[in-house]
Amino acid sequence: MGDVRIVWDPTTGTGDLNMLPSGALETGHDLETASLISMFTDAQADPGGVVYGTDPAGVWFDTYSALEDPALPAIAKDRIGSKLYQAFARPRTQETLNWLRDEIIRCHGWMITDGVASAVGATTFFTGPGGIGATVTIIANGQANVFSYVWARGS
Repeated sequence: MGDVRIVWDPTTGTGDLNMLPSGALETGHDLETASLISMFTDAQADPGGVVYGTDPAGVWFDTYSALEDPALPAIAKDRIGSKLYQAFARPRTQETLNWLRDEIIRCHGWMITDGVASAVGATTFFTGPGGIGATVTIIANGQANVFSYVWARGS
């Protein structure tokens, strides 16, 4: 059985669990769901990094990363998520797109470390006023898996 599927809605810039007509939750599409979680879970801001208000972001389950399978080697600063939310505090320049691309690749890095994927690449772009987009390519089992996302701040 696969993970519960998360589906990206480009009109709202949000992901949601997918219900089947039977009322059951859809499973499968594990790689795409893992990509969505990696990208759109807010990683904790670095000291001095971009924060909105007083919230340094981060996610509660990072607290439990040390409780993973004890047979696995510990990974320093093993955290989930990305700092993509910080892109909206940056100017709309090529430098920001480069930063965004690098952050997308970084947040998927665990896939390579864990042997889920052999490579991850990203192409980033600006969409209408205030929007951002990315095409993410994950090479897994020798196959290119391409996912496209667009979102805006507050979505």
